[in-house]
Amino acid sequence: MTLTNVTLHYFKLGDKPSSCGWGENLNLLLKDAGVDFEYVRSDFSNWEQDKADFIKNKNIPHPTLPLVEVNGTFYNKTVPTMRFLSKKLGKYAGANDEEEYRLDTVADIVRDHFGSYGPLFRSTDQEKLKEHFEKDTKKYLAAYNNIYGEKDGAYILGDEISYADFLVYHMIDDDNYALRDHFELIQKDYPNVARFIKAFIQRPKLVDYLASLKAEN
Repeated sequence: MTLTNVTLHYFKLGDKPSSCGWGENLNLLLKDAGVDFEYVRSDFSNWEQDKADFIKNKNIPHPTLPLVEVNGTFYNKTVPTMRFLSKKLGKYAGANDEEEYRLDTVADIVRDHFGSYGPLFRSTDQEKLKEHFEKDTKKYLAAYNNIYGEKDGAYILGDEISYADFLVYHMIDDDNYALRDHFELIQKDYPNVARFIKAFIQRPKLVDYLASLKAEN
């Protein structure tokens, strides 16, 4: 199915790179799918006003960003929206109950990973960030390494990318720049993760975009 009249809504995050935060997961998925969409970034200071508008005029009982608008209908909550879009697009979802369960499990692991890093998202305390990397980031890299070692292909389900792969890639990238600053360590200690990352950054519809982000970091 081809999606039309698509708009992705998310916050501007101040001095953080434009790819930071949950909106990037949907941005990557939509770009990879070749969907023509508009990306609207809102100032967080206007959120209360925007939220009231979403509730009153857009029929969203509990608005949160990111939010995707498709032909005038609004969908929010990152992972449920990614699952929904995957089904509409006819790709990125599991082919059966077992695969869907596997992807749900990985999505939950990513949520746990974010929970360990979220409180430090704007921190500049290098000691706390280093402690987080040693205690938490390495724990989740080990989990991802096990996950990506289960199949011969580069992705969770093997040769075909899934919505959960977008979540994993972005979480590693977002976690205090672990992908940027520690890729040599990832290659050495987490080779299955490194194989996945190398395949991901070479995806034809993402390669130029991902390369352009390096100038921001």
